[in-house]
Amino acid sequence: MGFKRLFGIGDPDEAIEVDTQVFGPVYPGGDVKGEVLLRGGARDTPVDGIYLRFTVRCTRYDGEERDYEFDSCVARPSDFTLHKGEEQRLTFSERLSWEVPVSELGGRALGVVLSVKSKFRRDWNDDGTEVDNDLLHMSALPLQEAVLDAFAEEGYYCDSAYVVDSYIPGVEQHRGFYQTFVLTDRSPGPRRPEQLEVVFHTNVVGALVHVRRAAPEVRSWDKKPPVRRFAAAHHEVGHVDWRPRVRKVLEELVLLDEL
Repeated sequence: MGFKRLFGIGDPDEAIEVDTQVFGPVYPGGDVKGEVLLRGGARDTPVDGIYLRFTVRCTRYDGEERDYEFDSCVARPSDFTLHKGEEQRLTFSERLSWEVPVSELGGRALGVVLSVKSKFRRDWNDDGTEVDNDLLHMSALPLQEAVLDAFAEEGYYCDSAYVVDSYIPGVEQHRGFYQTFVLTDRSPGPRRPEQLEVVFHTNVVGALVHVRRAAPEVRSWDKKPPVRRFAAAHHEVGHVDWRPRVRKVLEELVLLDEL
């Protein structure tokens, strides 16, 4: 990440430097921990606090993109004076929602952009200045890895993922977005879908896995092809063969085409 010089606080010669670091790995439903390192400039600087925002790049129904803030926290300590040339380490820790999207699957980037944005405030009257903006690497849960591995064993491999600024109908959702994994058939055959869309609605118990034929050009959930679902629990990872559930949902998708 590296230091970034913060200007706009007094004279440029008084500028302080800021470096935000996240300690990984980070998973949905887990803690994101790290520190913010401040280095003082030529004069003492009052610090009300360093505020961190965790965001994900979402695609709206009209195709436009926006950054959705899904969690935030304050680095500690706060309300102190950063003295001339002094280095000060602030720490932060925040428990993330289970619905947070992932940016990496098996160590491979999926194209999903998550960020941690640090904002500096001098006092309570200050709206704050964004001083650092870094990528946040979010690893897939063991449950997600295991289920997608089962799809791969049936010939469907995850190529990419994207995040939609919308809700899944009929589920208890706490964040206004969901992540879609795009799977491509590497063993094409008669009646098999060429691509699938897989969505995990995850919570502390496990996930409801939504599967449908892919229609990436369609934004609305209700206007996409019909969905079939199966449940998967975190405690089943390593003890359950997911392939029967995956085969069943693939068979159901084929039957839907014949109706």
